[in-house]
Amino acid sequence: MELNQIAARIHRFLEEEFPNDSVELTGDTDLLDQWFIDSLGITETIIFLEGAFEIEISRADINGSNFQNIASLSEFVARRLSA
Repeated sequence: MELNQIAARIHRFLEEEFPNDSVELTGDTDLLDQWFIDSLGITETIIFLEGAFEIEISRADINGSNFQNIASLSEFVARRLSA
């Protein structure tokens, strides 16, 4: 799966599950400071990623580097898919 396809699926999920009219969601939008309301959002995103992309996410993977924005999250998923 191409990186832009991964990013598009993540983008669509985030906009549908966590609508935020005050912030435009782009590949660089800070997901932790500008988009997620609480840790439940991260948990729901992990469940989505594991199901949609058939990957496993460990506790160590849940960090600010991987979950910073759609671009970093897409790169993380792409690495998991190629492993």
